[in-house]
Amino acid sequence: MTLAGVDRAALSELAPVLRRAITLDPRSLIRLRLSSNIATALVRLPFGVLVARTVETRMSMEPVDVTVAAADALLWLDGESAEPPPARDAEWRTGLPPGSGWARVEAVPDDVVRPLVRSGAVALQEAAEREGVPGAQPRAEVADALLDSPVLTVSDDAGRSAEVTLRTLSALTRMGFLPRGGQIFVDVAGRWVRVVAEYGTVYLERPGSGLLLR
Repeated sequence: MTLAGVDRAALSELAPVLRRAITLDPRSLIRLRLSSNIATALVRLPFGVLVARTVETRMSMEPVDVTVAAADALLWLDGESAEPPPARDAEWRTGLPPGSGWARVEAVPDDVVRPLVRSGAVALQEAAEREGVPGAQPRAEVADALLDSPVLTVSDDAGRSAEVTLRTLSALTRMGFLPRGGQIFVDVAGRWVRVVAEYGTVYLERPGSGLLLR
């Protein structure tokens, strides 16, 4: 499956996600899932988080599900390459969250989320300083422990609950998904949790399960 014949102008709103993904990892892969009315770009960031951006489209086409290099896709979207990026489906190794069955647990305002992210950044900085490497990052295992720690717990009247990690909220802000004055929505489906903001979504699985690799 390829992007041949797809109207790239209809996908222009996906370009910011590609740019940020490339900044974090120039080798990033993007999985594009397109239909006649929506287009979704999914990417797994180098620090182990699956993120997505979905936009509305008006394309008369059969559904497309293809993995391409983010850098190639951006050249195509920007008009710097006339040819659509070649498919690299075999290189996509990350499982996908469910497409339905999500239940909303809670909405959380931006002014709650950003202090949590700032506090996490300070904790990482202090951990690095304790190890004698100020201005750098702490050891991987120390950083992972901090990033995987739950910093937000939400629940609803139906008894559903979800823990959101520092890693998840950091990804949300670093990708520019959460505008100032906005809010996030925390949803659950089975073992999956998603955090939805105005410009994108971050997915995670319940503690102990990890992202599925296929």
